[in-house]
Amino acid sequence: MHSPVKTLSTASDALPVLARLLYALGFPRSCARILAALYLSDRPLTSKELIDITGYSKSSISAAMKMLEGRKLVRKLRQGRLGSYTPSVSLSQLFLESQVSLLKRTRTRVRELRARANATLREKLEHLELELERLISKLGGDAE
Repeated sequence: MHSPVKTLSTASDALPVLARLLYALGFPRSCARILAALYLSDRPLTSKELIDITGYSKSSISAAMKMLEGRKLVRKLRQGRLGSYTPSVSLSQLFLESQVSLLKRTRTRVRELRARANATLREKLEHLELELERLISKLGGDAE
């Protein structure tokens, strides 16, 4: 059986880059680095392997995995007494969902601003809100 660290060492330059991208999407640094390791691995990883790869403590890995499992981004697989983790959504789906979420938060903020704006600005904000609705719909999010 090969070591996940060796498997990831071929992608050692990709790990911090992917982690930074995931962090930019709003994930806490620890979650971003763990997700990056899982996406770059060719197999599920145990907590011990994630500790070795990321350098995080057992408690940090545990807390991050609870958050990621709660958001249904990773799933735990049982292998005897040991559990291992694997991503539960594709990386492209994760990026798409993050972008839709950002657009929805932006739309909400535009609605809030529109409610307080003068007539001229309100019209411009209404146009922006409609554009956001179309984009959310194109990306597969519910436009509401």
